Amino acid sequence: MKTLENEHLLSTNDEIDLKEILTPLWVGRWKILFFTLVITCLTTFYTSLLKPSYRASAILQIGTNKPANTLSINNAFNESNASKEQIQTQFELLRSRKFAERVISQLDLVQHQAFNSGKYNDKLAIFARIGQRSATASVSDLVGQFQQNLSIAPIVGTELVNISYGSYSPQLSQEIANQVGITYLEYQDEIHSASKETTSDWLVNQLEELGKKLQNSELSLQAYREAEGIVDIHGVVGLVGAKLTELSSAALKATKVADDLAISYQEIQQHKGDIKKLSDLPEISSHSTLMQLRQTKEKIERKMFELSQRYGPKHPKKIAVHAELIALNKGIVEQVFDIVIAIEKEYFSAVERVNGTKQRLATAKKDYLRLSRLQNKFSQLSREVDTNKELYSNYLVRLKAADAMDNYKANFYVRFIDKAIVPKSPFAPKKSLMIVLAFLLAIMLSSIIIIMREFLMDTLNSRHKLDNFNEAPIIAVLPKIQASSQALKDDSYSTDNRFTEAIRTLRTALLFNSETTPAKIIAVTSSVPSEGKSTVALHLARSFSEMEKVLLIEADMRHPTIAKNMNLNEYRPGLSNLLANTHQIHECIIRDKNVKLDILTSGITPANPLVFLSMKRFNTLIKVFGNFYDRIIIETPPVNVVSDAVIISKLVDSVLYVVHGNKTKREQISAGLKMLKQVNAPIEGVVINHSENIVTDEYQNKYYTQGNNIINLSARKRG
Repeated sequence: MKTLENEHLLSTNDEIDLKEILTPLWVGRWKILFFTLVITCLTTFYTSLLKPSYRASAILQIGTNKPANTLSINNAFNESNASKEQIQTQFELLRSRKFAERVISQLDLVQHQAFNSGKYNDKLAIFARIGQRSATASVSDLVGQFQQNLSIAPIVGTELVNISYGSYSPQLSQEIANQVGITYLEYQDEIHSASKETTSDWLVNQLEELGKKLQNSELSLQAYREAEGIVDIHGVVGLVGAKLTELSSAALKATKVADDLAISYQEIQQHKGDIKKLSDLPEISSHSTLMQLRQTKEKIERKMFELSQRYGPKHPKKIAVHAELIALNKGIVEQVFDIVIAIEKEYFSAVERVNGTKQRLATAKKDYLRLSRLQNKFSQLSREVDTNKELYSNYLVRLKAADAMDNYKANFYVRFIDKAIVPKSPFAPKKSLMIVLAFLLAIMLSSIIIIMREFLMDTLNSRHKLDNFNEAPIIAVLPKIQASSQALKDDSYSTDNRFTEAIRTLRTALLFNSETTPAKIIAVTSSVPSEGKSTVALHLARSFSEMEKVLLIEADMRHPTIAKNMNLNEYRPGLSNLLANTHQIHECIIRDKNVKLDILTSGITPANPLVFLSMKRFNTLIKVFGNFYDRIIIETPPVNVVSDAVIISKLVDSVLYVVHGNKTKREQISAGLKMLKQVNAPIEGVVINHSENIVTDEYQNKYYTQGNNIINLSARKRG
């Protein structure tokens, strides 16, 4: 339920905000209407002076692809068709200044009367002379006008371009549109002819230079071949390369063998002289001869063992076997030394083979590098000869093709599709559209100005500004009085119903706003003159008089207005006469016959009203009146002008501060309220008067609901 209530409040606020925007527009509707009518009339008058403009259009085709039966030099050169950039270049060429000057000269537009006439007709002579060109204008002076009226527009998705020109003469529009296309075709023919001649001359010069380059390159190649004795450089380089590969493989193998033998050699050198360790080396122990000797030794040792079991140490068989064992050990030792010597010789031989192979490999590398340099130089000279031959052949073919093709064309083709015709109806000015736009823009501009003026004014003329005003409570918002002149002549208090109801709401607020007894003596003041405080005081007194006995005192003796509004003699006795003790009370107070209200006007204006209001007699007079009246309303001068209101505020129970909603500045309001607060004046609240932009219902119910503030009382009978 709370959510629904919040949404309802939000929608209400939005509606109020919209009303605040629309209300100033409604108030200033006559200003908006007047401004709009003036602008519309001026626009209508202006459009009536304009000459009609006619636009003629011609269509050209600028193709990017050749027809199949068309031969061009690009086909002979095997080149692609025109690119989009080249086609766009042609569009910009049509728009260029140089091209415009050419068309102007061909049509002699400098002397053309229709081209040099102004945009205004002959209805008013002063306007007819505006914009006309002088007879001494040059071609360059007319280019700007020509380009402004010329339109070059490619048709999207096609090879067509629309050339249109607008002027005040339909015949001139047709002539210029067609002449632009004709001049462009002539320009293309000139370019093509010049291009053909230039291309042929250039090809001949290039062929001469290429012939010389080809001859020089061939001579250089032959001289190099003879100087180096080259017959078949590629075959020789291949043989040397194969030999280099073979030597590299042999060097790797020899190096591996030498590395393996180096390990054995180092171990032999380490254990040299130690037969046992030498014989245990893998390279020696694995020797076949040594293995056979060891096997034989094992057999003899077994035989020796068997004989030792059977015979004594001096037995001839045992002695013979022992001698054989000794001889075998000696042979093993000799065999070990022989193997060591063989390994050493083999190692040294392997080292020599490695060194020899490396020397041959280095020699082969030098030969290969030398031959490679020869081959590179030979290939370079050969390529130069081949390149020059190819270039010479290509340029020769192009020269023959260019000479054979008399109708040389560019890589795009141009032709007329539709020529311009004389336009029958003008395309500008669109008078109805201009008038409608002027009407709408005038309404928009005037509305924006009024709205911005209302929101930028530093006054209390909107609900938002009132919500942000915290210096004093706002107890009523009074609309501007809308009464007929006849009603005002017959009855000075006659107003419209809205104002009357707003005054009654103010009366209700004063009766029930205070927590204690309602104020009996009420002062009505304002910041500056002409804020309507006299009107508010008069109508508030009238409203109270419907139910009470009321006295209205005009204490503004400097600029009294109540007597004047009531068509009374402004020199009749009043408050100043009572204070000066020159007249009696019954001579100064008058009874309003319309509303049964007692009124004490200001009387004769004294030299120093402040002195009169500061007298004790004035305070006493107020107290005396308080015994006879239920309510006393005192109209005072403005606070910011004189200090009369400050003096009077010390004698009253409540002060109403009247503010003109559309004129009074906030700084003036703040200054006046500050002055009253400094003397502790009983400020009841602020009354917004002359409100045109604020919905008064929002503030008429500030202190009471709608059901509470409707008080129906019968008019009090006066005796």
